[in-house]
Amino acid sequence: MSDRIDRIINLIFAIRQLSACHIHSKSSNFSFLQFATLLFIKDKKPLMKELADFLDITTPSATSLVETLVNAKLAKRLHAASDRRIIQIVITAQGQTYLKKGKLVLAKKMRKNLENLNQKEQETLSRILAKILKTKAIK
Repeated sequence: MSDRIDRIINLIFAIRQLSACHIHSKSSNFSFLQFATLLFIKDKKPLMKELADFLDITTPSATSLVETLVNAKLAKRLHAASDRRIIQIVITAQGQTYLKKGKLVLAKKMRKNLENLNQKEQETLSRILAKILKTKAIK
């Protein structure tokens, strides 16, 4: 059983790497981590500490990552009116556009990979992935 689970884990990492390669292109200087960060920012509008916790990195590392996105005008910092020390990270319109284009590129390339599966395999994969996500065991 352990060998099977190890193989599955390795395959999940390989698929994640495949996704990262599809996002990162010669026309873009942004990494998969930056793309994933933008997705999180878009959905959560987090504080820096929340972003660091989500990415499992230090707050200074998250700050550096956000700085790159801010300099590229893909995200911005918003200071709370009640306490300027509280800084929320939000996505910009340019960041929204970048995400939309990136998702389209990723979906197109991933679709080619998934079309190699027959209908039954696609349905099985869909059920398995939905079940894994439903358990929320990965945090």
